[in-house]
Amino acid sequence: MIIGRPFLITLIAVGCMITAIIELFVGISGIVPNFLLRFITSDTSNTTLIPLALWQATLGIALFKGWRWAWWLAVLGAYLPIFTHIIGGFRGEQWAWGTILWNFLVIAYMQSRDVQAFFGREAY
Repeated sequence: MIIGRPFLITLIAVGCMITAIIELFVGISGIVPNFLLRFITSDTSNTTLIPLALWQATLGIALFKGWRWAWWLAVLGAYLPIFTHIIGGFRGEQWAWGTILWNFLVIAYMQSRDVQAFFGREAY
C-alpha cells in the first residue's frame, strides 16, 4: 500500500526549510529582517545560527522524504519543550502556554495512522 505525504508534514518540512534559509542568511550576513525583529527573544551568535540552519535544513529534507528517524526527532522535539515551558509558564513567560499547546498538537498529529504509515512505522 502506497501512502502519500500527509499535507501537514509537507507544511512542516517546508517551514523547516524556510526557517533554515532565514537562519543561514542572518548567520552569514548578520542582518535580521525587520519582520523578524519582534520575534527575537535572545541574542544568538552567528556561530550557533549556521549549525542550527543546517540542522533545520536536514530535518526539513528528512520530514519531506519520510525518513523514519525524522518521526522520532519530531516527537522528541515536541516532548522536550513541554517540560521546559511548564516551568516558564509558571514564571510568567508570555508564550509558554501556547507553545505547550502547540507541542501537544504536534504529538497528537504525529501519532495518527497516516503519518506513522508515511514514516514507515507500524500504526496500531
